[in-house]
Amino acid sequence: MLNRRNMLKGTALGLGAAALGMNSLNAAENGTAQKGTTLVKRYENDFYYDKDGNFLVKKAKQAFFEMFDAYHYQYPDTFQDDSFFWVIDFGLGDFANCGMGGVIWLNRKNFRYFSHDIFLLPGQQIAEHSHVVTDEAPAKMETWHVRYGSAYNWSEGEPTIPAISKPAASQIDSIHCNHCELIKVGDVRDLNELGKWHFLQGGPEGVIITESATYHDGNGLRFSNPKIGIKVG
Repeated sequence: MLNRRNMLKGTALGLGAAALGMNSLNAAENGTAQKGTTLVKRYENDFYYDKDGNFLVKKAKQAFFEMFDAYHYQYPDTFQDDSFFWVIDFGLGDFANCGMGGVIWLNRKNFRYFSHDIFLLPGQQIAEHSHVVTDEAPAKMETWHVRYGSAYNWSEGEPTIPAISKPAASQIDSIHCNHCELIKVGDVRDLNELGKWHFLQGGPEGVIITESATYHDGNGLRFSNPKIGIKVG
């Protein structure tokens, strides 16, 4: 039965939903993203580099620790060790848009398996790359499991029209990937084909992904951006 109390309750719920939507909009405009009532802040490049352009690892890790806390992602004390929990800007000076954090839990050459947690801040992408056959290992096969947040999974394939995301502006000239899929918590996806170009990009609230893969030989890692001359892993 509809009475004054129920009408007031319905109005309050409606106003609350409207306020939540406005808060989400405001959060996006202010450089943050919202998951429920949790904000994951997005910093721009001036936060991650000093006046001489040097990459500030501690600032990068600070941003990730803030994201971990927002998601209640539990991590061990070893994350304070830069050789264990590492961050990288691929030498491009654009960490806010092209960079990543990660932990390689294991990489077993003898049994050829690999486990890795990938951390991406809101809107941040991994530099586009591929894995090729080496003298030590076949081309790496990867599977990604989204555990917190969301990501855009970029690969070569049928063009995504309309586009649901854009690669970092600093990377567009070298990118081969043209297919993009939004993946969310619980989604599991495989690399669509061995040796193909691919990359992951953090969604609006960032992402924590567990990667399961075959053995990773750094000599088989290739980047499409010619400015990158480093190995990861």
